[in-house]
Amino acid sequence: MKTLVDLKRFLKEGAVVKMVYSDMPNNRLLNKKRRVVRVQTNGIYFVDPDDATSKKSFLEFPKASLLEVTEKSFKIYNKGLRDLTAEEKKIRDNVPRDPKQERIDMISDGSIMYRRVKRYYIQHNAEYLYGNKVERGKRYDFNMNKVWDDDVKEKLSLEYKFIK
Repeated sequence: MKTLVDLKRFLKEGAVVKMVYSDMPNNRLLNKKRRVVRVQTNGIYFVDPDDATSKKSFLEFPKASLLEVTEKSFKIYNKGLRDLTAEEKKIRDNVPRDPKQERIDMISDGSIMYRRVKRYYIQHNAEYLYGNKVERGKRYDFNMNKVWDDDVKEKLSLEYKFIK
């Protein structure tokens, strides 16, 4: 078992797993068994197999690049922060500027430069470098001048062991 597809095949209704690691301090589910009660394409619902009154909890499947699956467990990682690539730096360095139009926009509450800059990023297939939205698994962090990227594993978030 090595892929997200393998994991989905294993985690059928009735399968039991145990959370053995969580990056959240004082996670109440740490070292507790969880039984799969419902499977969806985007995640699974768990309950406590020893408590009939327990509420369902949902675990969303991450992007495959943030998942590590072995025969005995699966690990979920947080997305990572990376430096801008040379191409991304070039795109950011060549953003269209028009100081005269920017002044007009400020005085008139216009948005000509906003639309022009946004169109520039769209044309360069780099919408994630403009604004705060996640596009294709990436988001630019203006404060750090770095990119949050789903293709970069950072810190371990959760680990589950297969029980049965």
